[in-house]
This record gives sequence, structure tokens and C-alpha cells, in this order.
Amino acid sequence: MKPLLLTLLCLSGWVAAGYYAWNSKAKNPEPPTHGVVVQPAALPFRAVFEKWAEKPELEAALTALVLLDEEGRVVFSSALGETALCPASTLKTLTTGAAFGMLGPEFRFETKLIHRTDGNLALVGGGDPTLSLADLEQLAATAVAAGLKEVSGDLVADSSVFSAPPVNDHWNWGDIGNAYGAGAYGLNVGHNRMLVSFRPGARTGDPAEFLKADPDPPETRWLNTVTTGEPGSGDGVTLYSTPGGRVISTVGTVPRGPAFSVRGALPDPPAVAAAALRAALERAGVKFSGKPGLGVGELAVHRSAPLAEIIDHLHEVSDNLEAQCVFLTIGKVSGADPATAVRGYWEKAGVGFVGLRLLDGSGLARANMIRPLDLARVNLAARRGPHGGRYFQSLNPSLGGNVRAKLGGMSGVKTDTGFLTLENGRIYTFALMANGVGTGFDFWGLRDELLAAVRHAAE
Repeated sequence: MKPLLLTLLCLSGWVAAGYYAWNSKAKNPEPPTHGVVVQPAALPFRAVFEKWAEKPELEAALTALVLLDEEGRVVFSSALGETALCPASTLKTLTTGAAFGMLGPEFRFETKLIHRTDGNLALVGGGDPTLSLADLEQLAATAVAAGLKEVSGDLVADSSVFSAPPVNDHWNWGDIGNAYGAGAYGLNVGHNRMLVSFRPGARTGDPAEFLKADPDPPETRWLNTVTTGEPGSGDGVTLYSTPGGRVISTVGTVPRGPAFSVRGALPDPPAVAAAALRAALERAGVKFSGKPGLGVGELAVHRSAPLAEIIDHLHEVSDNLEAQCVFLTIGKVSGADPATAVRGYWEKAGVGFVGLRLLDGSGLARANMIRPLDLARVNLAARRGPHGGRYFQSLNPSLGGNVRAKLGGMSGVKTDTGFLTLENGRIYTFALMANGVGTGFDFWGLRDELLAAVRHAAE
């Protein structure tokens, strides 16, 4: 019986060892390869990442990290490095990197004032996301200086440069009436934002009075149900409107105390721009007869700052409107659907996407999806491509200047992509993505901790 007992003990040991190995891999799975060659140096990065990902704050989140060396080889890919995740605003790098290559850093948006042959004065938008009320004043002054005294017809707004709807079908209803979710029109003004003011009630729960909007959308009806919150409770207001609409609903709370203002999205920026321009012209003495007549052609042109400067600001504040206008302009210039044009640009640069879902140019759509591996490869291709040094410069510096990156964040999503400079001067391209992130802690502090640890492990 002793040989049989020994055999049974050995078998049980093999089973136990097999279970331990299976259970260990279930908790810390090996990253899939799918033909991706991971460098032998990955081991210290794996230890760093797994220790970081086990933090209690990240317990319920899906987290992934990919590191590429300067030759584009995968130095490290965590288990979810080849799984498509929601990118939030890091998706903007697909737009801005392609824009440097397809439009060039010196590209400028143009807004024109044209006296058409039908007698109407047309304000023709070129998709400029940075056009301001002051720019419209200057257009009016230029036209008057050129001799404009009378317009036989009316002033009309032309925003036809973009054929796509100003608001993407996949943006949340709760986003599009608020300042960060402003639609992208062919004719924009003041970042398509307005300041909406309320007078709180005397007691918590009392109705808050709607006071004004600046600029004031023309012919707009306000449906206000905002109430008074506790002192110091901050902006609890959501605005609901539709593109080109004339009804805006306001719900939520403003804090008890003095008058309180919140930022909202203009539902019809072309109408606001046209009204502002007409007012400026009339103050300068220009007469509008409203009758058909003859025009005299182009009167004035406003050119935006160079695209590179717009992208600097876009990356710095993660401006959705600027990103979406650049995205739509890529489509306009290429004569294709913008998502198809952007994807095609990166595929020609050698990025082989798997599972990509590119719905907008800003990352505001939660249904956007991209693998961390592909996000890192896009950024490396952008740095290697036309004007790659300028692209690198446009990203936000952090960690003592050793990181240049674009952050992305929305409810439950935190992402980061860019470049990490090592002590030996070599530069890694990285993509860090987390979906299902909770609240109540400083994710970006944890991000800095991870990148500092990666940098240390690389030495």
C-alpha cells in the first residue's frame, strides 16, 4: 500500500501546484501578446504596475499601462494593454497629432464678411473655434473702413463649412447644454459659451430667480426650475437645450447667498454672432434696408491664430470645442468623414488599430474605445511624424518636466498618454488608462506616483 499512498500524495501535490498557478494567473494574468514582442526588461515594470494597481482606491477599476521604447518596441504591457477602453480626452491626441500632419502648424481658420450679389451681407464661418466678439467688432471696423455704408439686404450667418451636426449623436444629453459640451458649428463665437446668472432665494429650497444670460441668445424662452441650495454648495445647475433651439431648461441648485453665475452652451452661436456683428455695424452707421440689391464682394477677413497655438491651448485646458472643430476641419480638407480621415492618417503612419471606435474628435462620447497599446502608438507616431517636435512641445509638462502628456477624465474614467524622459535621456511613450474609477481620492497624485516609480525602475 505504501507505493500507492506515495503515488496519491504526489498526485495531490501536482493538483495543488496546478491550482496555485491557475489561481495566481487569474489574479495577475499574463498580458496577451497577439504578436506583440515584449522586451525582457518588462519584469521590473510589471512589479511596479501590479503594486500600484492593487491600491484600494483602484480595487474596482480596470487599469492598463503600456510602455514603448524609442524604436516603438513594447517594453511593458499590462494584462489589459490590448483591451479597448474608454479614453476620455486622451482621444484628442488622435485629432491633434493628425492635424499637425494633415493641416500643418501654420494653418489658420478664416471667417469672412462678404457682400453677396443678392444684396445680403454674409458672415461666413470657417469653423474657427476661437472667434470672439472682439473679432467681430474688428470685422465690422474693417468693412466700414473699406467703405461699407449701406446694405441693401439683410445680414445672414453662413455656417455651412461643416456638414456634420454640431452636436454628436453619442454625446450625453446632460453634457450638451453645458459649457464643456458646446456644439461645434461652422460659425462659432466666444467658445459658444454664455454666463447665466441667478438670484438665490432667502431659504434653502426656495426658487432661484433667473436674471440674465451674457451673451443673450436671441428669441429664447427660459424654463427655469433652479432652486436654492446650502451656502457654499457651488454650481449644481444643468442646462438642457438643442442645437439651433430657442428653449433652454435650467435645473438644479445654486448656493444661498449673493447672485450666482454658471457657464452654459449657446444653442445657436451663428445667430448670436450675426446679431453681434449687425449691432457693431449699425453703431458705426451702416444702414440695412432689407431690400434686394447688388453686393460688392469680400469686405473683410479674420484669420485665427496658427493651429499650433490653438492646439497648445486645446491640450492645456482640454477644450472639447476646439478639438471637435479641428476634427471636422480635417474631414472638410480631406473630403472625407473626419473619423475615416483621422483613422486613415494613423494607419498610413503604421498604427494597426484593433477595436477602435472613433466617434468624435474630443473624447466626449463615452462610446469611444481604443486599446492602450494603440493610443501609445499614435503618440509615438505623432512624435516621429511631421512637426513631431512641435507636437511634443504642445503637451502639458509635469513631474519636474520629465513628463509631457495629455490627461483625460470624465466620471469613472481617468486616462493619460504621452512621453516619459528617463535619467539617461531616452524617452518612453506611455498610455495609462483606468475605467470604473471611483471618487473621493486624488487619481492624478497616484498617476504621478506610478510614473515616478516607472522612471526609477528604468534606471
